[in-house]
Amino acid sequence: MPLSETTLTGSDLLLTGGRIFADADGQRHDEAMLVMNGRVEALGSASHIAERLRALGGGAVPELDLCGRTVLPGFIDAHTHVEFSTLGRNEWLDVRGLTPEQVCERIAARLEEPTPADAWIVAQGTFLQPLPGRAELDRLSPDTPVIVRESMHRLQSNSAALRRAGLLERAPALPAGIVVHVDDDRRPTGLIEEGFHLFPTPAPPPERLRELLERELRESFARHGVTTVFEIPASRAGVEAYADLARRGELPTRITLTPVVSPGLSPLLERMQDWRAADFGGAEASDLIDAGGLKIFVDGDNEQSFDTDTFERSPREWGAVTRTLGQLREELIWATEHDVQVWVHAIGDLAQEMALEAVAQAADRVGRPRLPMRIEHIANLKLSPGILARLGELGVVPVPTANFMHTDDGSGLYAYRTLAEAGLRPPGNSDTGGAIAQAPSPWFGIAHMVDRRNGRGEPVAPEEGVPAEEGLRGYTRYAAEVAGLDRLLGRLHPGFAADFAVYDGDPRTLPPPLMAEVEARMTFIGGRMTWRRGQ
Repeated sequence: MPLSETTLTGSDLLLTGGRIFADADGQRHDEAMLVMNGRVEALGSASHIAERLRALGGGAVPELDLCGRTVLPGFIDAHTHVEFSTLGRNEWLDVRGLTPEQVCERIAARLEEPTPADAWIVAQGTFLQPLPGRAELDRLSPDTPVIVRESMHRLQSNSAALRRAGLLERAPALPAGIVVHVDDDRRPTGLIEEGFHLFPTPAPPPERLRELLERELRESFARHGVTTVFEIPASRAGVEAYADLARRGELPTRITLTPVVSPGLSPLLERMQDWRAADFGGAEASDLIDAGGLKIFVDGDNEQSFDTDTFERSPREWGAVTRTLGQLREELIWATEHDVQVWVHAIGDLAQEMALEAVAQAADRVGRPRLPMRIEHIANLKLSPGILARLGELGVVPVPTANFMHTDDGSGLYAYRTLAEAGLRPPGNSDTGGAIAQAPSPWFGIAHMVDRRNGRGEPVAPEEGVPAEEGLRGYTRYAAEVAGLDRLLGRLHPGFAADFAVYDGDPRTLPPPLMAEVEARMTFIGGRMTWRRGQ
């Protein structure tokens, strides 16, 4: 049941004695707010709200005394990977930021623990982290499969893991976009890019996966004031777990599901034409879950981005390009004709230019889509004047990710100021897949938009810094707009969903180091509390 003005439901609640900001970046506040059936009914003074309640003929409504606390609209995470994030946090070995030697020590300690005969060891690292090689991992574990993930995009495996994936002796024919590194004899080295899904790693049982996803949404997202999540599901089991949580009424946030189309990283669909909204939450009788759109990979990450800088290398190293311009154009035409929003992963400038040209050609054929196409990661590393102009001309939404500055080596751009000055409205997002532990918190991302430093305190394009208000708009209004939900989410105006968070003070006024650590005291969706500190 898609979220709409007619399907929105929830609880009744009266909030009094606080500072309630209808807009996340606003300065004017109200003392009280009335929530009826999950949506904002009225804001104003306590006496005004009491009069409104009497006029509506309502009976007793549960009342929450805010005791002077601050209420802000719920945050919207416009691009994330909750399933990978919760596996990295709860099921896999945490090796983020360790040296290769330290990684091996931690794996050795895990191998000493009793494990089932069919067990795998998956270790989660972080961006730009050096990884131990296949030989080092083989010395540790000749029989147990071991994978060390730098990120979702890059990993190192041992021989046992390669054997299980059918990659030990020679890389088989694989879909475009997957890079299997080989030695001089053409045998895989164990370094794989854009291919984690090639490995048959065991999945948690359904009950365990459902528990992990609920916990991650509650303790990593709702905890920081997030009330809506745009998820890229990693598995069909994850899709079913989300649907099951929705049926049980146990989702701590609203969620939409946007699967990947092959070829690409962890695809759930072979062809775009196989997409059905009903298969990805659109058939559930709940306004907490819905089908989103479709994600397409044009290139890979790191060395596998399709970028002009790669032309200094041999053609086989020009990036993990998955599609031709013509193929992408035809996919966009189909999506426009079937009213399906498309997210395009394009990190390199050539990948971005190809995506924009495909948008232009598709629009010439069938017109512009109802919901704008998005380009994920644009403006993270570079942004040319030509690409900037074309984004505006074609109505394409740029989706950079602020928290990536935390692990950036100082070469990134994250051009929020340039985008804002051009009138573009990038939605806030975490794009977390487990590599950055703090990423699910919007406050962590907003703090980086303001302070512009990596985790070592080094500046990252400080000239592109923006005020916190721009980050707040990104995580509320801009994120709602790109999904066509700007009349329902992102603000606390009458008729909008009563999705909000309560904070002890006003976190917007904090210096960035403290802002990055902010937690909500309480978080609500549809007037229903889904997070409370200490419970």
